Amino acid sequence: MEYLKASEVKRPISENDRNIRRISMWKYIANRLAMVLIVIAGVTLVSFFAMYLAPGDPAELIALERYGQDLDKSQIESVREAEGLDAPVYFQYFIWLDHLLHLDLGRSIITSDDILEEIILKLPATIELTVAGLLISLLIALPIGVLSAFQKNILLDNCCAFFSLIGISIPNFWLGILLIWLFSLTLHIFPSYGYGSLSHLALPALTLGISMSSITARLTRASLMEVMEKEYILAARARGFDEYTVVLRHALKNALLPVVTFAGMQLGYLLGGAVIVETIFSWPGIGKLLVDSIFARDFSMVQGCVLFIAVLFSLSSLAVDILYAVLDPRIRYDMYD
Repeated sequence: MEYLKASEVKRPISENDRNIRRISMWKYIANRLAMVLIVIAGVTLVSFFAMYLAPGDPAELIALERYGQDLDKSQIESVREAEGLDAPVYFQYFIWLDHLLHLDLGRSIITSDDILEEIILKLPATIELTVAGLLISLLIALPIGVLSAFQKNILLDNCCAFFSLIGISIPNFWLGILLIWLFSLTLHIFPSYGYGSLSHLALPALTLGISMSSITARLTRASLMEVMEKEYILAARARGFDEYTVVLRHALKNALLPVVTFAGMQLGYLLGGAVIVETIFSWPGIGKLLVDSIFARDFSMVQGCVLFIAVLFSLSSLAVDILYAVLDPRIRYDMYD
């Protein structure tokens, strides 16, 4: 992506310019979609062969589920042949890939449940946790970042910097345990685990929100301080606007562009599954499903979860790029012309 010069932004935009920009944008989207497909293809390779190299025999696991503990070698070999596990590895990969093209992620080795249906069943819980965590993050970070930019290099700014440092330094698993000790075991305000109500959502969402807000606050501060030095901000001050009007009406929109990008990337990560937080709070989302599948050596379910996470993350990155261009009209896509 390239930025238009200031002189190009000020001149009237003709219909021809709009058409050129529209065509360039669609070219950019097409190229980004191609990159997404390449990334997903790489993920399928890595996830398939990583699971193949993992300890444990899938045929033996399936046979255990079907026949119980008293297994003999012939039963394992019959399962291996029936499931196509006796074929060469590359042939098994292409068969799996063919199923993926038909939106068939296969079935769980342990439970025989349809993998795609199981992931979709867990998706609403992950979306709920993601949105709540992101909202808490923004509600904490934006005021802190703006106040810190207003009061730079004084006590308030130093306190905000200290909060950000603490938030970045504390791991999610430790923060989650600390919140459980404080709000569940000591104050008895929120439940320590489970799913189903806003009280169950509070602690895991707060854990995610605090972790994300630290970086977002520092990013907001740095971006706002940079924007406040621009010429159009000086011109707004010269016209007699008070400082709060200058910040809220003129500076904040442009200062939030990097924040939007970061929030979008975090959204993709969280939608993929906040693995640690979901595990600590027994939150029935995709992250916990992935962890449970790893412990159960459910190779097919792990492959499906990893692939689903990669698709969500790639599509969210594409959406952020497009949204960035919508928010900033200076961005163009000449690199793909």
